[in-house]
Amino acid sequence: MKTFLIIIICSSLGFADEPERISQIKQSLSFNELKNLSFRKIIDTVYTLSDYFVEIDLSIQLGYLHSRYDSVKTFKISTGTKEIKDGVETNTGIFVIQHKAKKWYSTQFDSTLMLHWMGFNYGIGFHALAGKSYYKYLGNRTSSHGCVRVSREDAKELFSKLEYGAPVLVHKGKTAIRISFAEKNSGYYKFYDNESLQKELKRRLTHLYEGSYLTFVNEKIIINQQNITHQGLSIGDINKVPIRQKILPEYLFIESAIPEIKAEEIPASYFSKKNLFALTD
Repeated sequence: MKTFLIIIICSSLGFADEPERISQIKQSLSFNELKNLSFRKIIDTVYTLSDYFVEIDLSIQLGYLHSRYDSVKTFKISTGTKEIKDGVETNTGIFVIQHKAKKWYSTQFDSTLMLHWMGFNYGIGFHALAGKSYYKYLGNRTSSHGCVRVSREDAKELFSKLEYGAPVLVHKGKTAIRISFAEKNSGYYKFYDNESLQKELKRRLTHLYEGSYLTFVNEKIIINQQNITHQGLSIGDINKVPIRQKILPEYLFIESAIPEIKAEEIPASYFSKKNLFALTD
Protein backbone atom coordinates (compact mmCIF):
# COMPACT_ATOMS: atom_id res chain seq x y z
CA MET A 1 0.00 0.00 0.00
CA LYS A 2 2.93 2.33 0.64
CA THR A 3 3.97 1.94 -2.99
CA PHE A 4 0.44 2.66 -4.20
CA LEU A 5 0.25 5.79 -2.04
CA ILE A 6 3.56 7.08 -3.40
CA ILE A 7 2.36 6.63 -6.99
CA ILE A 8 -0.80 8.65 -6.29
CA ILE A 9 1.16 11.49 -4.67
CA CYS A 10 3.78 11.61 -7.42
CA SER A 11 1.10 11.64 -10.09
CA SER A 12 -0.67 14.51 -8.36
CA LEU A 13 2.53 16.51 -8.13
CA GLY A 14 3.22 15.92 -11.82
CA PHE A 15 -0.16 17.28 -12.83
CA ALA A 16 0.05 20.19 -10.42
CA ASP A 17 3.27 21.37 -12.03
CA GLU A 18 1.78 21.09 -15.58
CA PRO A 19 -1.27 23.39 -15.88
CA GLU A 20 -1.17 23.20 -19.68
CA ARG A 21 -1.38 19.42 -19.55
CA ILE A 22 -4.43 19.62 -17.25
CA SER A 23 -6.08 22.04 -19.67
CA GLN A 24 -5.44 19.68 -22.58
CA ILE A 25 -7.00 16.79 -20.70
CA LYS A 26 -10.11 18.82 -19.91
CA GLN A 27 -10.42 19.71 -23.58
CA SER A 28 -9.84 16.16 -24.83
CA LEU A 29 -12.66 14.35 -26.59
CA SER A 30 -14.96 12.04 -24.70
CA PHE A 31 -15.28 8.42 -25.82
CA ASN A 32 -18.69 9.10 -27.38
CA GLU A 33 -17.25 12.05 -29.32
CA LEU A 34 -14.34 9.91 -30.50
CA LYS A 35 -16.74 7.25 -31.81
CA ASN A 36 -18.43 9.79 -34.06
CA LEU A 37 -15.27 11.05 -35.72
CA SER A 38 -14.76 10.20 -39.39
CA PHE A 39 -11.50 8.62 -40.46
CA ARG A 40 -10.06 7.41 -43.73
CA LYS A 41 -10.90 3.82 -44.46
CA ILE A 42 -8.60 1.52 -42.53
CA ILE A 43 -7.08 -1.29 -44.59
CA ASP A 44 -5.11 -4.39 -43.62
CA THR A 45 -1.34 -4.76 -44.04
CA VAL A 46 1.04 -7.65 -44.67
CA TYR A 47 4.81 -7.32 -44.41
CA THR A 48 7.91 -8.29 -46.37
CA LEU A 49 11.55 -8.71 -45.42
CA SER A 50 12.59 -8.11 -49.04
CA ASP A 51 14.30 -4.85 -49.93
CA TYR A 52 11.88 -4.22 -52.82
CA PHE A 53 8.32 -4.95 -53.85
CA VAL A 54 6.22 -3.94 -56.83
CA GLU A 55 2.75 -2.41 -56.96
CA ILE A 56 0.76 -2.60 -60.21
CA ASP A 57 -2.22 -0.32 -60.86
CA LEU A 58 -4.18 -1.84 -63.74
CA SER A 59 -6.55 1.14 -63.90
CA ILE A 60 -3.83 3.56 -65.07
CA GLN A 61 -1.29 1.07 -66.48
CA LEU A 62 1.50 2.11 -64.15
CA GLY A 63 3.85 0.21 -61.88
CA TYR A 64 5.62 1.33 -58.73
CA LEU A 65 8.90 -0.09 -57.47
CA HIS A 66 8.90 0.37 -53.69
CA SER A 67 12.31 0.38 -52.02
CA ARG A 68 13.31 -0.05 -48.41
CA TYR A 69 16.06 2.49 -48.94
CA ASP A 70 15.10 4.77 -51.85
CA SER A 71 12.10 6.71 -53.10
CA VAL A 72 9.35 4.98 -55.08
CA LYS A 73 10.07 4.62 -58.79
CA THR A 74 7.19 4.81 -61.29
CA PHE A 75 7.35 2.86 -64.55
CA LYS A 76 4.96 2.32 -67.48
CA ILE A 77 3.33 -1.03 -68.13
CA SER A 78 0.91 -2.75 -70.49
CA THR A 79 -1.11 -5.63 -69.06
CA GLY A 80 -3.44 -8.37 -70.25
CA THR A 81 -6.60 -7.89 -72.28
CA LYS A 82 -9.41 -10.10 -73.60
CA GLU A 83 -9.58 -8.01 -76.75
CA ILE A 84 -6.89 -10.10 -78.44
CA LYS A 85 -7.05 -13.79 -79.30
CA ASP A 86 -6.39 -16.04 -76.28
CA GLY A 87 -5.80 -12.95 -74.14
CA VAL A 88 -6.79 -12.74 -70.46
CA GLU A 89 -6.92 -9.86 -68.03
CA THR A 90 -4.07 -9.70 -65.54
CA ASN A 91 -5.31 -10.97 -62.19
CA THR A 92 -5.51 -8.77 -59.12
CA GLY A 93 -4.05 -10.06 -55.85
CA ILE A 94 -0.92 -10.29 -53.75
CA PHE A 95 1.74 -12.49 -55.32
CA VAL A 96 5.49 -13.05 -55.01
CA ILE A 97 8.23 -13.58 -57.56
CA GLN A 98 8.31 -17.34 -58.19
CA HIS A 99 10.63 -17.67 -61.17
CA LYS A 100 13.30 -15.62 -62.94
CA ALA A 101 15.15 -16.00 -66.23
CA LYS A 102 17.07 -13.48 -68.32
CA LYS A 103 15.65 -15.14 -71.44
CA TRP A 104 12.46 -17.19 -71.54
CA TYR A 105 10.53 -18.52 -74.51
CA SER A 106 6.75 -18.64 -74.36
CA THR A 107 5.55 -22.14 -75.23
CA GLN A 108 1.97 -20.84 -75.44
CA PHE A 109 2.51 -18.02 -77.94
CA ASP A 110 4.78 -19.12 -80.81
CA SER A 111 7.93 -19.33 -78.68
CA THR A 112 8.00 -15.54 -78.23
CA LEU A 113 11.27 -14.41 -76.62
CA MET A 114 10.66 -12.71 -73.28
CA LEU A 115 13.54 -10.76 -71.78
CA HIS A 116 14.17 -10.57 -68.03
CA TRP A 117 11.22 -12.79 -67.25
CA MET A 118 9.88 -12.69 -63.67
CA GLY A 119 6.89 -14.97 -63.15
CA PHE A 120 4.50 -14.52 -60.22
CA ASN A 121 1.05 -15.90 -61.18
CA TYR A 122 1.48 -19.21 -63.03
CA GLY A 123 2.25 -18.14 -66.64
CA ILE A 124 1.89 -14.44 -65.89
CA GLY A 125 4.85 -12.26 -65.03
CA PHE A 126 6.94 -9.22 -65.90
CA HIS A 127 8.99 -9.17 -69.08
CA ALA A 128 10.25 -7.10 -71.97
CA LEU A 129 10.21 -7.99 -75.68
CA ALA A 130 12.99 -7.96 -78.27
CA GLY A 131 11.51 -5.16 -80.38
CA LYS A 132 10.19 -1.75 -79.39
CA SER A 133 6.90 -1.68 -81.27
CA TYR A 134 5.02 -2.40 -78.03
CA TYR A 135 6.50 0.68 -76.32
CA LYS A 136 3.63 2.82 -77.63
CA TYR A 137 1.20 0.87 -75.44
CA LEU A 138 3.20 1.21 -72.22
CA GLY A 139 1.34 3.43 -69.77
CA ASN A 140 -1.48 3.90 -72.28
CA ARG A 141 -3.50 0.73 -72.72
CA THR A 142 -3.64 -3.03 -72.22
CA SER A 143 -2.09 -5.07 -75.03
CA SER A 144 -0.65 -8.36 -73.73
CA HIS A 145 -2.02 -11.88 -73.43
CA GLY A 146 -1.93 -11.54 -69.62
CA CYS A 147 1.61 -10.63 -68.67
CA VAL A 148 2.90 -7.27 -67.45
CA ARG A 149 4.98 -5.86 -70.26
CA VAL A 150 7.62 -3.28 -69.39
CA SER A 151 10.40 -1.55 -71.28
CA ARG A 152 13.72 -3.33 -71.67
CA GLU A 153 15.37 -0.75 -69.41
CA ASP A 154 12.79 -1.16 -66.64
CA ALA A 155 12.77 -4.95 -67.00
CA LYS A 156 16.52 -5.06 -66.47
CA GLU A 157 16.26 -2.92 -63.32
CA LEU A 158 13.36 -4.91 -61.90
CA PHE A 159 15.22 -8.16 -62.59
CA SER A 160 18.27 -6.93 -60.69
CA LYS A 161 16.29 -5.77 -57.65
CA LEU A 162 13.40 -8.21 -57.24
CA GLU A 163 14.57 -11.37 -55.50
CA TYR A 164 12.66 -14.62 -55.23
CA GLY A 165 9.77 -14.06 -52.82
CA ALA A 166 9.58 -10.28 -53.41
CA PRO A 167 5.89 -9.29 -53.24
CA VAL A 168 3.82 -8.10 -56.19
CA LEU A 169 0.60 -6.21 -55.38
CA VAL A 170 -1.82 -5.97 -58.32
CA HIS A 171 -4.98 -3.88 -58.03
CA LYS A 172 -7.36 -1.68 -60.02
CA GLY A 173 -6.76 1.57 -58.18
CA LYS A 174 -7.83 0.46 -54.71
CA THR A 175 -7.07 -2.42 -52.37
CA ALA A 176 -8.20 -3.56 -48.92
CA ILE A 177 -4.73 -4.96 -48.16
CA ARG A 178 -1.42 -3.19 -48.63
CA ILE A 179 2.22 -4.24 -48.31
CA SER A 180 4.79 -2.65 -46.03
CA PHE A 181 8.42 -3.32 -45.15
CA ALA A 182 9.10 -5.33 -42.00
CA GLU A 183 11.90 -4.39 -39.68
CA LYS A 184 14.71 -6.87 -40.10
CA ASN A 185 15.97 -8.78 -37.06
CA SER A 186 12.73 -8.07 -35.21
CA GLY A 187 10.66 -10.63 -33.35
CA TYR A 188 7.38 -8.76 -33.71
CA TYR A 189 6.20 -10.59 -36.83
CA LYS A 190 4.22 -13.77 -37.35
CA PHE A 191 4.72 -16.37 -40.08
CA TYR A 192 1.85 -18.59 -41.24
CA ASP A 193 1.90 -21.46 -43.72
CA ASN A 194 -0.23 -20.93 -46.84
CA GLU A 195 -3.39 -22.61 -45.54
CA SER A 196 -3.27 -20.78 -42.19
CA LEU A 197 -2.44 -17.51 -43.92
CA GLN A 198 -5.50 -17.78 -46.17
CA LYS A 199 -7.75 -18.41 -43.17
CA GLU A 200 -6.23 -15.60 -41.11
CA LEU A 201 -6.53 -13.00 -43.86
CA LYS A 202 -10.12 -14.10 -44.52
CA ARG A 203 -10.90 -13.56 -40.83
CA ARG A 204 -9.30 -10.14 -40.84
CA LEU A 205 -11.13 -9.06 -43.99
CA THR A 206 -14.42 -10.17 -42.45
CA HIS A 207 -13.81 -7.95 -39.41
CA LEU A 208 -12.68 -5.15 -41.70
CA TYR A 209 -16.00 -5.35 -43.60
CA GLU A 210 -17.99 -5.52 -40.36
CA GLY A 211 -16.21 -2.50 -38.89
CA SER A 212 -14.73 -4.52 -36.05
CA TYR A 213 -11.11 -4.68 -37.27
CA LEU A 214 -9.81 -2.57 -34.37
CA THR A 215 -11.50 -4.72 -31.74
CA PHE A 216 -9.20 -7.69 -32.37
CA VAL A 217 -5.46 -8.26 -32.14
CA ASN A 218 -4.15 -8.38 -35.72
CA GLU A 219 -0.58 -9.64 -35.85
CA LYS A 220 2.02 -8.36 -38.28
CA ILE A 221 2.28 -11.15 -40.86
CA ILE A 222 5.33 -11.89 -43.02
CA ILE A 223 4.79 -13.04 -46.61
CA ASN A 224 7.33 -14.66 -48.91
CA GLN A 225 7.78 -17.52 -51.38
CA GLN A 226 7.23 -20.09 -48.62
CA ASN A 227 3.66 -19.12 -47.81
CA ILE A 228 2.36 -17.61 -51.06
CA THR A 229 1.80 -19.88 -54.06
CA HIS A 230 1.25 -18.94 -57.71
CA GLN A 231 -2.43 -18.55 -56.86
CA GLY A 232 -1.66 -15.55 -54.67
CA LEU A 233 -3.82 -13.89 -52.03
CA SER A 234 -7.04 -11.91 -52.30
CA ILE A 235 -6.75 -8.13 -51.87
CA GLY A 236 -10.36 -7.94 -50.67
CA ASP A 237 -13.00 -5.42 -51.70
CA ILE A 238 -12.36 -1.88 -50.50
CA ASN A 239 -15.97 -0.95 -51.29
CA LYS A 240 -17.13 -3.26 -48.48
CA VAL A 241 -14.96 -1.50 -45.90
CA PRO A 242 -16.92 1.07 -43.83
CA ILE A 243 -15.50 4.54 -43.28
CA ARG A 244 -15.58 4.07 -39.51
CA GLN A 245 -14.29 1.14 -37.50
CA LYS A 246 -15.61 0.44 -34.02
CA ILE A 247 -13.42 1.64 -31.17
CA LEU A 248 -13.92 -0.08 -27.83
CA PRO A 249 -12.88 1.04 -24.36
CA GLU A 250 -9.64 -0.64 -23.31
CA TYR A 251 -11.27 -3.17 -21.00
CA LEU A 252 -13.72 -4.28 -23.70
CA PHE A 253 -10.92 -4.52 -26.28
CA ILE A 254 -8.97 -6.86 -23.99
CA GLU A 255 -12.05 -9.01 -23.47
CA SER A 256 -12.79 -9.41 -27.17
CA ALA A 257 -9.18 -9.79 -28.28
CA ILE A 258 -8.21 -12.23 -25.53
CA PRO A 259 -11.38 -14.13 -24.55
CA GLU A 260 -9.67 -16.03 -21.75
CA ILE A 261 -9.09 -12.74 -19.89
CA LYS A 262 -12.30 -11.41 -18.35
CA ALA A 263 -12.50 -7.88 -16.99
CA GLU A 264 -13.64 -7.65 -13.36
CA GLU A 265 -15.04 -4.60 -11.61
CA ILE A 266 -13.05 -3.20 -8.68
CA PRO A 267 -15.34 -2.71 -5.67
CA ALA A 268 -15.75 0.88 -4.49
CA SER A 269 -14.59 -0.14 -1.01
CA TYR A 270 -11.13 -0.78 -2.48
CA PHE A 271 -10.64 2.99 -2.75
CA SER A 272 -11.78 3.77 0.81
CA LYS A 273 -9.56 5.97 2.97
CA LYS A 274 -8.87 2.99 5.19
CA ASN A 275 -7.41 0.99 2.30
CA LEU A 276 -5.66 3.80 0.49
CA PHE A 277 -3.85 5.16 3.52
CA ALA A 278 -3.32 1.95 5.44
CA LEU A 279 0.29 1.48 6.54
CA THR A 280 1.82 -1.95 6.71
CA ASP A 281 5.04 -3.05 8.29
